[in-house]
This record gives sequence, C-alpha cells and structure tokens, in this order.
Amino acid sequence: ESGSGEAVVDVDCSTFDRVLLFLEAANRGRPYEFDMQTLPQLAAAAAALGCRALREACARKLGAFEERVQVHRWVDVVRHNDERGGCWVTMDGMVFDLEAWLPEHPGGATIIPQQALNADSTVFFELYHASRESFTYLKEFYIGELAPEDLAAVPRASEDTASSDFMQQLREFATPFRLRHPRPEDAVHKSF
Repeated sequence: ESGSGEAVVDVDCSTFDRVLLFLEAANRGRPYEFDMQTLPQLAAAAAALGCRALREACARKLGAFEERVQVHRWVDVVRHNDERGGCWVTMDGMVFDLEAWLPEHPGGATIIPQQALNADSTVFFELYHASRESFTYLKEFYIGELAPEDLAAVPRASEDTASSDFMQQLREFATPFRLRHPRPEDAVHKSF
C-alpha cells in the first residue's frame, strides 16, 4: 500500500541481512566489505528495495571488476612483480593481484611471494588450500588472463602438477568470471 512504509520484495534472509549490514556501515560512515560471490544478489536486492545508495555501491564494485579485467602479457606480469614489487600470480592462465591480500593471508605475507611469483602457481594453490572455500576469493583478486600466445612461456612453480580433479573444479568455478579468448575455430567468415 502506497505511503504505508511497507514493501513486499522477494529477497532471501541472508541477502537482506547483507543489505542491513551495508546500511549500518553507511550510517556509521564506515566502508562495507563486499563479497564478490554474493554481489549480484545484493545488487538485485538493492534494485528490488529501491535502495539507491546500495545499488550505486554495487554498480561501482561490479564496474571496478569489469574495468580491471584484461589480457596481460607475461613480460608485463614479471615486470610488475620484479620492478614494481608487485604480487601478481598466475594459475591456469588466470592472473590475480594479491598485493592487498598479503597482510591478511592466513599463511603469512611471505609465502606467496617466495613460492608463487613469476610462475604458474596452480599446484601450490591446491597444496595449501585443501578446502575449496578459498575458491570464493578468486573473483575478488582476478585481474584477467594471460595472452594465449604467452601461456607456453610461463614456467611451473614446481615439478609437480595440480591434480585433474582440482583443475576441473577450478575451471568450473572460474568459468563464469573468466575472460574468454576468441579461438580461431570460432571465427565467422563471410563470403561476399
């Protein structure tokens, strides 16, 4: 009923709790930590509830993801790590920026730079992250893909390789947010 201050919207309790946490943080002037896994549901709830501040914050966060994701050359990844002191790691052709995560990493701030820089670190990710819960953070740190022509130049971080089961799970999880490279066999040729 218009003007009653009530609204009926189809939002699950967990998402509605996130809406309330966002509103509380905004009211206190504190930043809200978005979870990339639930961001689409939060954005939909913001639209359904007519919460402009949350809708705009979700759009900025989603837009930031789309702006930062791009194809990277292997030499640029190495240069970023070596010359700029960065922490870009690669797994299965994906590039992740872990610089902001290092101080919070449960395994400490040094293990990733010591073992995973300038090589494909997939095997270490499997070794140290037995729980697949860590997959939920991948999208947040994902900044793109290595150029297809550079994949063969990437050394492995270990003589071992990740298990096929792990690789299948990683690819299934990452497929929704990964950039897709056009393949020659997908090209459409037109005759005139």
